[in-house]
Amino acid sequence: MSERSGAAFDPARLDALITRGDWIATPDGPLPVAAPLGNTPADALPMQPAPMEWIAHERAVLAGVLVGKDDHSPRWGLFRRRIGLRYDEPVPARLWSTAELRLVAAEIDAIFRGQRDVRTINAEALRQDARSRLADGRYRGSLQQLEVALAELLDSAQRCSALDFPIACDLFQSAKARQVFYGALHQLLERRQLDGAIEAEIQTCRSAVNEATSLTTGYFRDRHSVLSMAEGIGECIALASMPLDQRPKPISTGIPSLDLDMRGGVIAGKGESTWVLAARSGIGKTTVAVAAAMGLAFNGASVLFLSCELSRRAIAARLVAHYCRRAYGLPTALYGSNDLEGRGRVIAGDDLRRLEPWLTRLAEQQRPDGTPMGGLHYQSRFAATVEEVCALVEDSKTAHPDLSVVVLDHFHAMGASPGYGNQTTAELAARAMSLKALAGRCDLDIFIVAQLNRGAYGSTSGPDVSHLAGTSELERFASAVWLIDRPKAGDGPPPPPGLMQVHHGKNRHGQMGEQSIERTLIRMDRAHCFLEADEARRAFVGHQLYPGVEAL
Repeated sequence: MSERSGAAFDPARLDALITRGDWIATPDGPLPVAAPLGNTPADALPMQPAPMEWIAHERAVLAGVLVGKDDHSPRWGLFRRRIGLRYDEPVPARLWSTAELRLVAAEIDAIFRGQRDVRTINAEALRQDARSRLADGRYRGSLQQLEVALAELLDSAQRCSALDFPIACDLFQSAKARQVFYGALHQLLERRQLDGAIEAEIQTCRSAVNEATSLTTGYFRDRHSVLSMAEGIGECIALASMPLDQRPKPISTGIPSLDLDMRGGVIAGKGESTWVLAARSGIGKTTVAVAAAMGLAFNGASVLFLSCELSRRAIAARLVAHYCRRAYGLPTALYGSNDLEGRGRVIAGDDLRRLEPWLTRLAEQQRPDGTPMGGLHYQSRFAATVEEVCALVEDSKTAHPDLSVVVLDHFHAMGASPGYGNQTTAELAARAMSLKALAGRCDLDIFIVAQLNRGAYGSTSGPDVSHLAGTSELERFASAVWLIDRPKAGDGPPPPPGLMQVHHGKNRHGQMGEQSIERTLIRMDRAHCFLEADEARRAFVGHQLYPGVEAL
């Protein structure tokens, strides 16, 4: 009866299908009824073919991420966010009406989630990856079926423009919501002449309306939205009974003054916290943030450094300078960030030959001694809004599931979200809440670099949390707040370059060893974003986490 069947139109056959419940009469004409999405398991397939106009919306979404030679990962990330998937959830197969569309969608999603040999999403990348996996026996499907599906999608993509993709996502959501709702509506109409209680039909309609709404509003889930106490009890018992030597260990930032308020560091994959590192302009907050990012990566965490004010070149230079300082092992004027940006001394001869093997190891995610380190990623997004930052981080987490830490530089360099006008305080509060929600949603620890207001300049006792610029919500959501300033000179000589005072403004979980330290001194090698000395090192006597860090 569908356009694909090629059969002649038979009114009697159509009436029989409507009577049996396979089709439903609608204002747009008879439509086939597919199984409601909400009543099928995650890998179930539609029971009836969907109308061609609905399939066209599915094809438009897939075509939009296949056409051309560019990487369309951002488009697929947008589609995933539109339907409300978490970073660890695959796109459900039941969203697609044909085997060919399901095959292509599965390959696209696997690339996006980092499960294939390629990272680029377009038709040619899919072809090359499938051929490569077929050659070494890892591709079990039909290459011909994939080629035919790609060719058909690319043909339809010629009639679309880049601006159509968000619209295609909207139409896809609407079509899928209709598929859910019409199925439930037919079940209700089928039983309209039956006697008996109507509660079951009402519940079916209620479930269908909720499922359809979740598809259009971006809250689609394969999992239950709430947990039972049995699940919670089981998890608590499993965690509480785990032997100490088997429990995940905190990953150190490499900076004792920070680890002091973090109970030793972050727990990879268990994050949900924001940590605020604030200072006045020019004090060195980005320097400390880079040192913390590199310390976490050296100790095994996968880290994303995201800056809203530094260029990609400037970020890379700071990360590489830190690595070179560790590799050199001694204080040196060589390999500073200015040199690596091409704004300082020329690196040549023996210095260049020494540098090359270090950078090879860094590119291979190895420490200078050849042992493995965590993944290190970075990106620059000048004046990005919080919505853009969240999109980038969620896509990065999906592509790199082991990502456990994001360092955001910095909060007050982000662009304003639309809709707030001149209500700056409200916009900053919403920004802080969004970043906290992002940490929980993606199981991340997010280090937020922030600016202090003018009140911190004249404070005789040093900065405190009330000096965070713009909003108190940043402090309210944070698990710890560190406020960095230069130590007061008093009547003596000025403090040496690189010496900073860390004010421990907040520590929600308490400090290591139940201490109560309010201020610590640190000394930074600013050219290499490297921690040279830390007064809090004394609290970690016997630990081997801070090689080369002196105790002030």
